[in-house]
Amino acid sequence: MPDEKLFYEDPTLERIETEVIETGDEGGRPWARLERTIFHPEGGGQPADWGALGDVPVVNVQEREGRVLHFVNSPVAVGPVVACLDAGRRFDLSQQHTAQHLLTAVLLERHGLPTTAFHLGESYAAIEVDGKVPDPEALAGFEDEVNAIVREARTVRTLWIEPGQMKALGVRSRMLPEGHTGKVRIVEIEGVDINTCGGTHVQNLSEIQMIHIFHAEPARGGARIHFLAGGRILSRLGKADALEAALKDRLGTSPMDFARVVDGWLTERRRLKKRVKRLEDENAEHIARELALTDGDRIEKTIQGAGPDMLRSLAKAVLELRPEAVVSLVGEAEVTCFIVQSGPAGPQDVSDVGEALRDRLKARGGGKGRTFQGRT
Repeated sequence: MPDEKLFYEDPTLERIETEVIETGDEGGRPWARLERTIFHPEGGGQPADWGALGDVPVVNVQEREGRVLHFVNSPVAVGPVVACLDAGRRFDLSQQHTAQHLLTAVLLERHGLPTTAFHLGESYAAIEVDGKVPDPEALAGFEDEVNAIVREARTVRTLWIEPGQMKALGVRSRMLPEGHTGKVRIVEIEGVDINTCGGTHVQNLSEIQMIHIFHAEPARGGARIHFLAGGRILSRLGKADALEAALKDRLGTSPMDFARVVDGWLTERRRLKKRVKRLEDENAEHIARELALTDGDRIEKTIQGAGPDMLRSLAKAVLELRPEAVVSLVGEAEVTCFIVQSGPAGPQDVSDVGEALRDRLKARGGGKGRTFQGRT
C-alpha cells in the first residue's frame, strides 16, 4: 500500500529502494510521495527527518491525512528512487525525544509535576510543567534522578494496542485525537513509563548517554524546563571548551579567576565612565560659553567625537545662557547623532527644524515640542 511507514517497523533503516508514486507543489515547494518511506514527518512536537531522494535533498516531511509529503529542493520524477535518511539527525531527535519521556515520567511520578507541553528544537528541548519554577538545586536533583535511570540501561520498545487496552496497561496519554480509529502506538520505557506517542526513540536508555537540565523559567502559568541529551551535551561542552580557551588567551588567567578579572574591569569601567561624564560636562560648559556668543537666535555646531549624552548636556548648558535660542547640534563619533532644542523663551515647537536636519543627515529620529533628536 502507498505511504507505507517503515520507520514504525524498523527505525534503524537508513537507506531503501522505493518508488515515487506522486509529485506536486505546495506554495512553490515541490514534494514527492513514496510507496515506502523511512522519513518520519513532523508532528507531536518532533521536527521532521531530513535526507535525500537520489541526489535531491529532503528538507521537510509533512503528513496530510495519511499521505506523507517529502518536500525537496527540486522536483523529482515518478519512478524508482533510492531514499537515504540523515541518520545523525534521526538519532539526535530520538535521543532528545526519549529523554523527554523519561524526564516527564520522573517529574510526574516523583514530584507531582505534570507535563503540559513539549518543544523539540534544533538546539535544545524543553517541557512545560504545571507548578512553580524549580530553583537550580531542584534542577540538579532532577538531573541526578533521570541520569541514574539512564545508567540502568532500560529497554525502550514500541507496540500497537487497541484503545480499550490503555487503561489496563496504565498508559499515560494526552488523550487520542478526535475521530481516531484503529490501534494506538505505545512507547514503553521498561518499568518507568508507558505512553502514547508517534515519534522516534532510541531502543535502550543507554543510547541517550546522559541528560543535562540547564535552565527553568516561567511559562504560561507554570514552568518551562530546558534540557539537552546525548550528542547535544557533547556539542555544548565543545563550545564551552572553545570559549574557555578564548577567554583564557585574552584574559591571561585561569578559568577560576575569570570572574575576579571581569569584576575588576567592570569596577574600572564604572570609574572611567564617571570621569568621562565629568570631563564632558566641563567641556560642554566651555563650549556652551563660546556658542552663547553666537549672533542671532539660531545656534548650530558640529562636534567631533560627541555622542548623544554630550549633545544633550551641551544643549542644556547653552540654553541656560541663551533661553530664547534654538540650538542645532550634530555629533560625529561611531555614529552621527543630532539634537535640536529650544530654550524656555524660544519656540514651543522645533519639529520643522529637526525634520530638516534629520533629512539632511539621512538619519532616523523624531520628537515634539521643544526637543527633536535622532541618529544615523
